[in-house]
Amino acid sequence: MTRICIVGSLNTDTTMSLPELPKIGETLEGQKLSFSAGGKGFNQAITARRLGSDVAFIGAVGKDDGGAHLNQVLQDEKIDARHVQILDSPTGMAWILIDAAGKNMILTYGGANLELTAAHIKAAGHTIQESDVVVSQFEVQEEAILEAFRIARRHGKITILNPAPAKTCSDELLSLTDYFIPNETEFEVMTGEIFRSAEQNAMRELFQKGCQNVIVTCGAEGSVIVTKEHAWKVPAVKTTAVDSTAAGDSFIGTLAHFIAQKRSVEEAAQIASKVAARVVEKYGAYTSIPSSKEMERYD
Repeated sequence: MTRICIVGSLNTDTTMSLPELPKIGETLEGQKLSFSAGGKGFNQAITARRLGSDVAFIGAVGKDDGGAHLNQVLQDEKIDARHVQILDSPTGMAWILIDAAGKNMILTYGGANLELTAAHIKAAGHTIQESDVVVSQFEVQEEAILEAFRIARRHGKITILNPAPAKTCSDELLSLTDYFIPNETEFEVMTGEIFRSAEQNAMRELFQKGCQNVIVTCGAEGSVIVTKEHAWKVPAVKTTAVDSTAAGDSFIGTLAHFIAQKRSVEEAAQIASKVAARVVEKYGAYTSIPSSKEMERYD
């Protein structure tokens, strides 16, 4: 069985649906309210596990009900949570608004996620060494990601970086990244250029800084895979979106699972697009992520 290590975020999500997203200064009445486990790292871990990977999680929660709930869900999903720290800071939180078309707005509070340190990563180093693929996002501090990717690189492991939420990072982190996967907004924040094509200067600069592969996800337009030698587009799977929460996370969790199985990046992205399409068809984040058996029914 392939093994995925997620170095990432664990949040409690509060989700509200409403006819349309609010404008600045506008007050709207919500239609449906729900509470759930979440976080980009959490959603990516759930995806890889439900597809069949052995998954380990390195992260942090608070000494509160939210942290206890997240740990319980990880246990229920049979994810190795031995290296989820329980800290004095409150568990991370996210507030999600979803309109009638399935589009969303998300606010996050880092809480304990931002207290994950390089020392925590070093203490879990053997878990990274035993993994095939290491995945991280920007809902934890860069020092933690850097340490995880340094260990992964020393031991020949594949690294996947999802630069979300959008912000810049060090050139060293990019040099340790095998698969760099931003959406269009994140690409622009990271590079200072709007994503246009595989040939633009910003793309060349990412490769010069050491990235091995770049995959730009473009929502309903699919994704674009760029390597130093080739570039190709993977179309999105046609579907009716109800809730786009966790679509990007499920794409990355799926990609990690199939990259660990030595599938080609193009094939992995094609399957990831199918999984993301299934996720947006249902209301909810991790609860909408399908298992491998559920995906077989769509083939």
